Amino acid sequence: MRVLCLLVGCLCFLPMVYYQSGLTMNRSLAAMFADDDEALLDYQHLQSTFGGNLVVMLVYDDDRLMTAEGLHRNRQWTEQVESTEGVEGVLSVAKLVDAFRYLRPEFSLPFAGSSTDKPIALFQPDDNIAEQFRDLFAGYTHSNDETTAAIVIMLQQPTDENESTVASTVTSTTDVSQTVTRLRRIADEMPPSRRAMLVGEPVLLEDAFDLILSDGRRLAIGTIGLLCVVILLTLRDARVVILAAACIVWSTVATRSIMVFWGIELSLVSAILLALVAVVVVAAIMHLAVRCHQTGSTITAAIAALAIPITCTCLTDAAGFAALMVSEVRPVIEFGFMTATAACCVLVSLALFSPMVMSLPEKHLCFARTNGDDHGTTSPLLRRLAMRSVKHHFGLGVTALVFLLVTLGYVMRLETNSSFLDNFRRDSSIVQSYARVEERLGGAGVWDVVLPAPSTITPTYFERVRELEDQLRKIELKVDGEQNANDSTTDPSNVRLSKVLSLADADEVARQVTMLSFVTPDVRLAGMRAAIPTFAEALLTFPDTVEQQADAPSDSLEMTRSLRIMLRSNESLSGKAKAALMSRVRDTVQEWSAGIDHQFGDNEPAADRRIVTGYSVLMSRLVASLIRDQWKALGVALVVVGLLIWGATYRFSLTVAALIVNTLPILIVLSAMGIFGGQLDLGSATIGAVSIGLSIDGSIHFLSGYQRRKVAGYSTSHAAVESAADLGAPILLASAALVIGFAVLVTSPFVPTATFGLLVAATLAISAAANLTLLPALVVWFERRQENATQSLPENGSTDPQ
Repeated sequence: MRVLCLLVGCLCFLPMVYYQSGLTMNRSLAAMFADDDEALLDYQHLQSTFGGNLVVMLVYDDDRLMTAEGLHRNRQWTEQVESTEGVEGVLSVAKLVDAFRYLRPEFSLPFAGSSTDKPIALFQPDDNIAEQFRDLFAGYTHSNDETTAAIVIMLQQPTDENESTVASTVTSTTDVSQTVTRLRRIADEMPPSRRAMLVGEPVLLEDAFDLILSDGRRLAIGTIGLLCVVILLTLRDARVVILAAACIVWSTVATRSIMVFWGIELSLVSAILLALVAVVVVAAIMHLAVRCHQTGSTITAAIAALAIPITCTCLTDAAGFAALMVSEVRPVIEFGFMTATAACCVLVSLALFSPMVMSLPEKHLCFARTNGDDHGTTSPLLRRLAMRSVKHHFGLGVTALVFLLVTLGYVMRLETNSSFLDNFRRDSSIVQSYARVEERLGGAGVWDVVLPAPSTITPTYFERVRELEDQLRKIELKVDGEQNANDSTTDPSNVRLSKVLSLADADEVARQVTMLSFVTPDVRLAGMRAAIPTFAEALLTFPDTVEQQADAPSDSLEMTRSLRIMLRSNESLSGKAKAALMSRVRDTVQEWSAGIDHQFGDNEPAADRRIVTGYSVLMSRLVASLIRDQWKALGVALVVVGLLIWGATYRFSLTVAALIVNTLPILIVLSAMGIFGGQLDLGSATIGAVSIGLSIDGSIHFLSGYQRRKVAGYSTSHAAVESAADLGAPILLASAALVIGFAVLVTSPFVPTATFGLLVAATLAISAAANLTLLPALVVWFERRQENATQSLPENGSTDPQ
C-alpha cells in the first residue's frame, strides 16, 4: 500500500508539472474587480468613450525649460516617447508650443533669420494670452516655477481577450507592463542631472506586482529554509524534511494545475503561494512527526490516531482561506480559492507520501537524540499551567468574554487606510519619487469627471462647465489627524484638488484672441483638435462631420456627446482624506447636474454618464472594498470552521469554546495595532479568516485528545489537563513552524505582505498559548454545566486509569 501511494503520487506529478506551466499573471486593473462592479463599469465607460486613459508622466528637471534650448530637449524626448510602442499619445511643453501657434501664428519672412533665433511665442513674458495658456497646463506639462517638465503619456488600452488571434498577438507586444518597461528605459537613459522618473497609477501597480513576484521567490526560499532548520533542530529527523519537501512541491504543482484548469490567473496577492503551502505542510507534519517519535509508536499507529485530526485541520485551513471568496475583490476571491485548494492538496500529498517516507529506516536519516527528546512524554510545566487554568476556569472565562466584547467594539471603530501609495515603505524610491512629484507638480493622483455634452457646443454650455470647475476648485476639506505616505501630517486645509482642467478652460483662453473671438466654440475646438489631437480627443468626443453639428437646432440640443474634466490630487493623501474628497466631488457634480438638466432638457441616458472615475478612484475603491469585506469573510470563516468542529466533536459547548479561544487573539492583535497607531489596510484585511483557519489546528488536536480521555473514563478536569500536557509539545512545535513561516514575510518591502506576516504570526503565537491555557478552562467551564456531578482535580496531578 505504501509503495502504491508513492507510485500514484509520482505518476500524477509528471503531467501536472507540464500542465501548470500554462499559469499566467494578469496585471490589468480590470482583473481586480468583478465584471459587474459599478466602479469598473464607470471606468470602462471612460475607456470606451475617450480611448487611452492609462496616464503616466515622465518627469525631469530643467532650469531652462522655457527657452529654445529647453524646448529642443523636450521635443526630442517627446518624440522618443511618442514613438514608443504602446503609447497612444503625449502632451508636453513641445506640444503646447505647437498648439499655441494656432492662437499666435508665426509668419516667416524672406529676410528673417534662422528659425532658432526667432522668439517662441508661448514663452513670451509680456504676452497675457501666452501666460494664461502656460498657467492652464501648469501642474501637467510643467511645474508652476517652470523648472520641472512632465511629459504626460496616455497608454494604449489592452485589446479584449475575446478578439481575434491577430489582435491578441498585438496586445501581447503592447500591453501596459511592456510599455511601462520601455518608458522606464527611456527615463534611465536620460542624463542623471535631469533626475528623470516615471510615475502614475499604472506604474505604481506595476511596481507592486514586481515587488510581489520578487517576494514570492525570496520568501519561499526563506520560509522553506527556516522551517527545515526548525524541523532538524527540534525533531532531528531528516525523514520529516524529505516528507515536507515532497508535500510542498507536490501540493504547489497540483494547486497551480487546478488554477490553470479553472482559468484562474496569478494576481497581486497570489505570488506567495509557495511560502503559504510550506507553512501549512510543516504545521500538519509536525503533529505526525511528534507522534511517530513517541516511545513504542509505529507509523501505522500514528497515522491511524491522527488521520481524523489532521484531516480536520487541513479542512479548517481550507475553510479559513475559502471564506475570502465572499469578497468582491477578484484577486482576493482567487487567492481564497487558490489557498483553499492548496490546503486540500496538502491533505492528499500527506496521504500519498507519509506512509512511505516515514517508514524509511532511522539509522541514516535521524540524528542522535538524547533521552529528553521524546516529544511524546507529557510536560510537567504544561500540566501545571493547565491545572492552574482549570482551577480558575470561571475567572478566566469571564475575563475572556469581557475582552472579546471590548476588543470587538474597539476594532470595529478602527480607521481604514485605502491609500495605495502607503503599500510601499516610506524610504523606498517609489514613495520618494511621488513626494517629489507632489512637491513640484502638485499631485500625482489622476482621476476624471465625465459629463454629457450637447451635439453642438455652445458658449452657454462651456460657461456652465467652467462654473462646475470653479466649484470643484473651491472644495476644501478638514480631515483631522491625517498622515500622508511620507509620515508627515497633512494640513487639513490642503485636502483639495490640485488641478482641474477641461477643454472649456482652453476655449476660454482661445476666445480672447481677437480673430477667434467671433467664431463658435466648435470652430475653436476643431482648431485645437488639429493642433493637439490626442489631448483634445481625450477630453471631448467629436462628431464625425461638421454638417451634423450645423443641422442641430440650437434651442433643443440633445446631450449626445461626452466631456471629460481631468482632476489631479495628492497621491500621498490618506485613504480617509481621499475618500472624503471623492465623495465631495461626486456631490458637487450631482448638484451641478440638476441645473444642467433643467437648462438643456432631462435626458436619462445622459444622466447615467455623469460619473466620477479614473485610475486613482479605482485604486482607492480596491483597497476600501477589501477592508470592507474582511468582516464578512471572518464571519463566514467562523461559521464554516464551527460546523467542521461540531462535526468532529458533536459537542456544541466544545465548538463555542474553540471559536472564542481562536477569535480573541485576532481581536487582541488588531486592537494592539490600533493602539500603536496602525490602521486597517491591505495587509490586515485578510488576517481574520486566515488566522481562524490556521490557529484552530491546535484546538482540534486538543479537543481530539480531550474526547479520547473522556471516553476512557477521565473526569472533565483531568481530561482537559492531560490533553494539554500530552499534546502541548506538538501544538507548540506546529505553532512555532507557523509563526516562523509567517514571520519571514515581515522582511518584504511590500508593506501589505509584511503587515500580513507580522499580524498572522502574532495572532498564531497568542493562539498557541490560549489553546493550552484558556481553552482547557473554557472547556471545563462549559462542560461542567452539562454534567450531573463534578469531580475534583487531584492535587498530585496523577492521571486516571485508562
